[in-house]
Amino acid sequence: MEQIIKQILSAHITKINLFVVGRVFLEILLFFVVLRLVNKAFILFFEKIVSKINDEEVRKQYRTLRQLGTYIIDILIILFFATNILESLGIDMKPILATAGVVGVAVGFGGKKIVEDIFTGLSIILSGQLRLGDFVTVNNSTGTVEKITLTMIVIRTFNGDVHYLRNGQIDTIINQTKDYSFPVFKVGVAYKSDITHVINVLNQLGKELRDNPEYGKYVLSDIEVCGLNTFNDSSLEILYRIKTTPHEQWMIRRKFNQMVKERFEQEGIEIPFPQVVIHEEAK
Repeated sequence: MEQIIKQILSAHITKINLFVVGRVFLEILLFFVVLRLVNKAFILFFEKIVSKINDEEVRKQYRTLRQLGTYIIDILIILFFATNILESLGIDMKPILATAGVVGVAVGFGGKKIVEDIFTGLSIILSGQLRLGDFVTVNNSTGTVEKITLTMIVIRTFNGDVHYLRNGQIDTIINQTKDYSFPVFKVGVAYKSDITHVINVLNQLGKELRDNPEYGKYVLSDIEVCGLNTFNDSSLEILYRIKTTPHEQWMIRRKFNQMVKERFEQEGIEIPFPQVVIHEEAK
């Protein structure tokens, strides 16, 4: 039995063309080398351009285009080397390409979703509706854009969940970090409060925030106090907002809320909360 197995193996080994094996091995090795070098050169080229740009919004757009370009280049390199390796193995590519053309036509009738994904993806990327690192709400998914391809967008939510969204299914995009942001505040004060005094205090706090060496660099304009907004059951609601740099609106919101709380306590401005008053009848 062992003799028979040895004869079969030796018969097949003699048929192996060592030149072809060596050529395929070199092509595979060359594939990885070219893929790595081209990707590295492409990334360095874009990073050199980005390093000369001061506008962070433009920088994000370039990084998004870089990722898309890398994705396309990888596909082209893979197709090129796969074709060469198959030809080196003696596989005639003409029938395969012809079959692929027929299959492509057939898929074209049923692959409208893929085409729709690609065209929608190109439209979203080239128009700058969202970029890598943007905090967005796409359909019902809210989080940071981690990856963009021609067919899908990958969003990671605040709690770490990853959402994969087909470009063709995207109906609504809300970008919360494009160009600038506006954290909107609503604070309730007691009905007995002097509204003019409250507004003056908020304006003063807004100036102090802009002058703060740590936080002022993220504030783009003076605070906008809209005034008395709503008569609530137990409070008067004051509406105001602050223009900030992208991604920093949450930090500014937390800091300014702290400042308001501390200053209102110093000024004796009451921030009411729902209370239940119980009257006990005399027996």
